[in-house]
Amino acid sequence: MSELPRDPGDEVQRRFRYQINYAALKALQMLAPGSSVRSVYCEHLEDVLVEGANGLFTGIQVKTRELDQPQFRLSDKSVSGALKRFCVRDARYPGQFERFVLATNFVFHDNETGDDVGTVLNCCRNNPGLDGLSPRHKVRRCLAEFAESTAMAQENVIAALGKVRLEERKTGIDQPEQDLVRALGEIETLGNQSVFELYRMADAIRAHIWNVSSLALEGYVLETHAVVEDFAGHVESLRTRRKRLDRELMARLTTPAAADHRELLSIREFIARENIPPGLGRMELKMAAGGIGYADVEQMKDDVASLERAFLGWKEKFGLTEANRRLAHFQYLANRAAREAEAQTSTGSSAYGQAMLTDLRGRTQVTAAGERDSLFGCRSEHLVGTAGLLSEECKVWWSADRDLSPAAPDA
Repeated sequence: MSELPRDPGDEVQRRFRYQINYAALKALQMLAPGSSVRSVYCEHLEDVLVEGANGLFTGIQVKTRELDQPQFRLSDKSVSGALKRFCVRDARYPGQFERFVLATNFVFHDNETGDDVGTVLNCCRNNPGLDGLSPRHKVRRCLAEFAESTAMAQENVIAALGKVRLEERKTGIDQPEQDLVRALGEIETLGNQSVFELYRMADAIRAHIWNVSSLALEGYVLETHAVVEDFAGHVESLRTRRKRLDRELMARLTTPAAADHRELLSIREFIARENIPPGLGRMELKMAAGGIGYADVEQMKDDVASLERAFLGWKEKFGLTEANRRLAHFQYLANRAAREAEAQTSTGSSAYGQAMLTDLRGRTQVTAAGERDSLFGCRSEHLVGTAGLLSEECKVWWSADRDLSPAAPDA
């Protein structure tokens, strides 16, 4: 079979994925002992923006090219355009950028001429006065063109370009996929993790960076409708907050999955599922038969919905098998609490549901406090919602009446 032509959409995705992996590797620097990196921003002003511990920034533009293509030259619009953007950024934010980086998976052309990126940058850094260069020298003409197209004084262009460093990775576009996994394994606290767990962490980091690289807003809906004097500035601050990666976030994204070091509980005849059932009709009938009021039934529906959100989050982050393991553990804890609550409250009345629900809520609060490390950040309400799910599965009852048929209307 002849080789299929490359799809342009796939190629765009590959190049953006390279940038995501590059940003992830920069963000992992924050976990290194004594790191000088305070935070990393994705797709904010530059492809990657790194904030140092000194409060100054490094702006990074990332360029990718297949290894069988020509080397990057200053005459390439993507290269000259990136350098001009650096000049504009430096002028717009004076004193805030300590350096700029033009990074590539490939290499830059090197022949010591005006078409050599390194030659122009070295001249700006080491000979800002352009001493010894004739009026028609390629470097002089290049800098004059930069000054004209950016509407900046030439000395300011030279000062900005003097801050630029080149970063040639000399690897294929897909290489950082493996580099990210290896970098995770080199972190001292993660050295004993399985390869599968390191891959899971790498995927979680990539997914987060992919998500925050958009123009979506961070915060509650009400925040986006706040009445403020500078609404445009307020919206931009919400976007900026979303794009920021800090040490705390990276530590959270590199926390090993609980399944690797915790034995979870389960129940007999556990029903593995793709999602939480959409209908809760049997649960409502049972709770009504137990004399539970409308408001408490509605609250139970909300608790089940909270459990569903947690389940879908586990499924997306850790896979369906792990999500079901966690759900089975929750069902064990909720089923035990429900049985104890029923035994405590079922004497003297066939409709003991209201008392049982009150008792159950108290027990799940105690359970949530005692089982905190195995609840994956969930609350007692998630356990109550699990009892609601078990009601739908006919494992928890709220009265002595086991007949679910609704009452017949009067003739």
